[in-house]
Amino acid sequence: MTSTIVIETPRLILRTVTTADVDAVAESWQLDEGPLSREEAEERITAMLHNHEQIAAGKFRHLCLAIVDKESGAFIGWCGLDHRDQRQAHPVLFYLLKGRYWGKGLATEAAETLLGYAFRELELTRVDGGAALENLASKRVMEKISMKYLGLNEEGGHAFTLGREE
Repeated sequence: MTSTIVIETPRLILRTVTTADVDAVAESWQLDEGPLSREEAEERITAMLHNHEQIAAGKFRHLCLAIVDKESGAFIGWCGLDHRDQRQAHPVLFYLLKGRYWGKGLATEAAETLLGYAFRELELTRVDGGAALENLASKRVMEKISMKYLGLNEEGGHAFTLGREE
């Protein structure tokens, strides 16, 4: 497996972030909290690239991919799998889109594609997911991609899971 990942869907490109993306990373790292400094963005990119190298070596901890709109080439968000907390039984799916891209099925498209990659290429057996209680749109994304609803988690949000065989 390579440390550079590029996955295409009908409308999106999910790809490894590069050092050329520093401005886009700074702008969109924490969409709800405002931009990072250029230095902080460079640090995040270095960490992401290190994590991707680990995946290539067969040691999965964290995968964070840029979501790029195919038509415009715009950097519109993030998706990935997080298993940095080894106390968690399975990696956790995450996605985040800029607000102007909500309601178009793009989060569903990205998440579904990423799950396929997780099971086929990374050979994961199970992926978990979660959504804040009030985030009904994110809950609906997980339902659309066939994740099994488990109820509320210990933080009071919605908990989901999906196994490779499912």
